[in-house]
Amino acid sequence: MEIPEQAFTQIVASHQRALVQLAYRLVGNLEDAKDLAQWAFAKLWLNHERVDNERQVFYYLRKILVNLCIDHLRRRGKVEPEVEFEENQFSSDDANPLQQLEEQELHHQLWSCIEALKPKQKVTLILRDLEGYSVEETATILDCTKNNVLCNVHLARENVRRKIQQWLAIA
Repeated sequence: MEIPEQAFTQIVASHQRALVQLAYRLVGNLEDAKDLAQWAFAKLWLNHERVDNERQVFYYLRKILVNLCIDHLRRRGKVEPEVEFEENQFSSDDANPLQQLEEQELHHQLWSCIEALKPKQKVTLILRDLEGYSVEETATILDCTKNNVLCNVHLARENVRRKIQQWLAIA
């Protein structure tokens, strides 16, 4: 499919936010996520003849982005994900600051457990549980079988559950 420049601009506008969000969830760094999303668009531009319609563009972009993120994760190794502090998070009169702090710590531990997963498990878990893709969609994006998706998401959930239970036992 020949993509004119104006159509490509529309593709970028309609997919950029979702791609950056997915990349951020996968790599844990906003600047890296933006860069990886841009690389996915560049690869689409260079390989536009591989896609025939909007549905193929949707899956092609996500497949390329996921592969870029997996490569990035393997090169980078394990790092702590960014933790954003919201200045007004303790300003609500109804909220219990201690409870909010505990929830924030649990959230941080959960992300640390997800970050520690093998790249394929991490990607599968994020696509299924956070992005909400079906097993079939996840298999298409990852270019694998439905059984691979089910196996990876099961292993990822078990690993996260086990690590959270260990953390809760210590806390």
